[in-house]
Amino acid sequence: MTEFILEHPIGVVFAAICFIAWTIQVYYLLGVFFKAPQQTKTNSQRIQPVSVVICARNEEKNLMEHIPVIMEQNHPDFEVIIVNDSSWDDTEAILKALQVRYPKIKIVHLDEEKQNMMGKKFALTLGIKAAKHDIILLTDADCVPVSPDWIAGMTSGMNEHRKLVIGVSPYHKYPGWLNRIIRFDTMMIATHYLGFANAGKPYMGVGRNMAYDKELFFKVGGFKSHYSIASGDDDLFVNQVATASNTIVVTKPDTQTISEPKKTWSEWFQQKRRHFTTIPYYKPSHKRMLAIWPLSFFFMMAGFAGAMIFQTWMLLVSGLVFMRYIIQLTTLHRISVRLGQSRDIVWLALPLELHLYMLNLGLYFTNLMRKPQKWN
Repeated sequence: MTEFILEHPIGVVFAAICFIAWTIQVYYLLGVFFKAPQQTKTNSQRIQPVSVVICARNEEKNLMEHIPVIMEQNHPDFEVIIVNDSSWDDTEAILKALQVRYPKIKIVHLDEEKQNMMGKKFALTLGIKAAKHDIILLTDADCVPVSPDWIAGMTSGMNEHRKLVIGVSPYHKYPGWLNRIIRFDTMMIATHYLGFANAGKPYMGVGRNMAYDKELFFKVGGFKSHYSIASGDDDLFVNQVATASNTIVVTKPDTQTISEPKKTWSEWFQQKRRHFTTIPYYKPSHKRMLAIWPLSFFFMMAGFAGAMIFQTWMLLVSGLVFMRYIIQLTTLHRISVRLGQSRDIVWLALPLELHLYMLNLGLYFTNLMRKPQKWN
C-alpha cells in the first residue's frame, strides 16, 4: 500500500507540475530579476536643460515641503512646471508664494470647469506643453528627491537615441504590516520593470520618477491613445513608446525620489484598483510575460500541495520550494542593497508575497465588477 501511495499517478502529475513551475520561477528570479538593479551604461554624460513637471491637486503641505528641495538641485539649467489641477485648498496661494521665492517656477492653473478631460493626463499634457526645454522630468507633489543630484542623474545620459529614462521611486518606511505590504509590492513591481528593461523588453515606468524627450511625447500624440482610461499616464505611455534602443534604466540611490505611502487599507486598495485598470491595455507580449510569474507561483504551490496530499516525492518537492525561497531571498537582498532600500521586507518575503497575491486576486475581481474612474 505504501509503494502505491508513493507512486500514485496523480501525485506524480502534481510533482511534475511543481517542478515545471519551479523551473519558470527560478528562471525569472535568476535570469530576469537578479539583473534588475543594473543601470544602463551610456557614453553621454551631458548636462542638458531640463523641465521638471509636477501635477498637484490639493497638495499645499507637500508643495511647501518638497518644492524647496527640488529648487536646490545641483543642476545649472532647469525649470519647474507645476500644474495646479483644480485644487480647492490653499495650493494656489502656496504656489504664488513659492514663485516669488523661486523665479524658475512656472505655474499652470487648471480650473475645475475647464477640467473636462479624464484624470491626470490632461493636466500633465498642459504642463508638458508649457515646458520650454526638450527634456521632461516627471515626479509627483508627494515625492521628494533623495539627493541634490537627482535631476542630473536622471537626465545626463539622454541623447538623440536614448529618449526615455525609467527611474525608481520607493515609499517611506513606517511601522505596520500595511507599510510592509506597500513597500514589498513596490519593490516587486520595480524588480519586474527594471529586470525586463535590462533584458531589452521595457514595458512600464512610474510617473513618480521618469524622464522623456518632449518630441517623443508629441510624436505619438501624447496620451491620445488611452485618454479614456483613468490611469496610465506613466505605464501605458512607456508601454507604447519604449524600445530596447531608446530606453535608459537609472537605479542609483541618489537618482531616486521617495514617496508617501497610503496610510489606510482602503486608500491603498483604491490606488491598486486604479493601477489594475491599465494592464489589459499592455501589449500582448508584455501581458504574457507578466502573467507567467504569478501563474507559475500558483502552479508550483498547487503542485507542492498535491504531492504532499498523495505523498509523492515529498522530499524532492519540499526541497524545490525551499530552494526557491532561498533564491528569492538572495535575489531580493541583492536588489535592496543595490537600490539602497531597507532590507526588513526581504526576510518577510514569503508571508508578504502570499498576502499580496491574495489581495491582488480580490482586487482584480472587484475591478471586474466596477472600475475606479478618478485620479484622486
